[in-house]
Amino acid sequence: MQINFYPEVLLIQTRNGLTELEFSGFVVYCDGTKNIKTIGNPNRYPFFQRSCAKPMQASLITDFDTKNYFSLTDKEIALCCGSHTGEPVHLEILRGLLKRAGLCEKNLKCPAVAPLNKEEQKKFSEYSPLHNNCSGKHTLMLLLCRQNGWDIENYLDFEHPLQKLIYKRIKELCETESELPSTRDGCGAPNWAVPLEQQAMGFLNLFCDEKYAEIKNAMLENPYMVGGYDRQDTDIMTYTEGIAAKAGAGGLLSLVNTNTRESLMIKLIDADMKARIIIAIELLKQLNWADSNSIKNLLNLYPKNVLTENGEYVGEFVPQFSF
Repeated sequence: MQINFYPEVLLIQTRNGLTELEFSGFVVYCDGTKNIKTIGNPNRYPFFQRSCAKPMQASLITDFDTKNYFSLTDKEIALCCGSHTGEPVHLEILRGLLKRAGLCEKNLKCPAVAPLNKEEQKKFSEYSPLHNNCSGKHTLMLLLCRQNGWDIENYLDFEHPLQKLIYKRIKELCETESELPSTRDGCGAPNWAVPLEQQAMGFLNLFCDEKYAEIKNAMLENPYMVGGYDRQDTDIMTYTEGIAAKAGAGGLLSLVNTNTRESLMIKLIDADMKARIIIAIELLKQLNWADSNSIKNLLNLYPKNVLTENGEYVGEFVPQFSF
């Protein structure tokens, strides 16, 4: 596919007053009337949703009343919508969920990889599929298969009933009739590419429709289950009010103001995570989605200053946009 999108410089990093680094990408805004505004021109180019898709994938629980069928708690739902850091609190919940469905970690098709939490990485010589940050998503997929009598051995096949329904739901939420390019995510699950404009619309439809209140409430009330220690979406939801957040690989971050019915998609071309969160905090500030205390708390976690290894100030990250 020909590349015909046009990113803009969203952030620079300075050192001794000189620009050292530039970070380019897109910001796409969508309001309750589906009015779209962008910084940079994504030109409806399809970008893979990566882990930002997880809340959309999890929304199938509303179709089958899965929450009541398996007596799911909000913590469990949030974990299944997230990219967890593999801490004991996450793994314990997942083991309980699998056991409730008569399953175990061997049924998970996500690979055994190191947890995102670096301290947890040091505790193990071998890792389990449960440590995979996507194991919550995979666990919920298995639960949906158990509930509906679908094959659990091939639940990651594109032609599996579960994946067909997920694909249909993503298209519905993102209000697109076009066929979507597909790939496999890092964990092996199907993943689809959707223009950022449609993704912003899709997250607005998901988090601002009462039909999907189970997803919204679970994530907002349990941000640590969505990520964990030192995770940007967890920190945003912890220090703001009513902002649903989900990060994804490839420089993606989705934000939805559930109070004002507005959404944002951030896409950084070089996928720099520090730059992404600085941009997100600046957007929260410029759009008045967070008060000064919330912004201060987030900047304490993700300071804009550039320091030497001795802690000496030498520069800073400077946003280059005005919304």
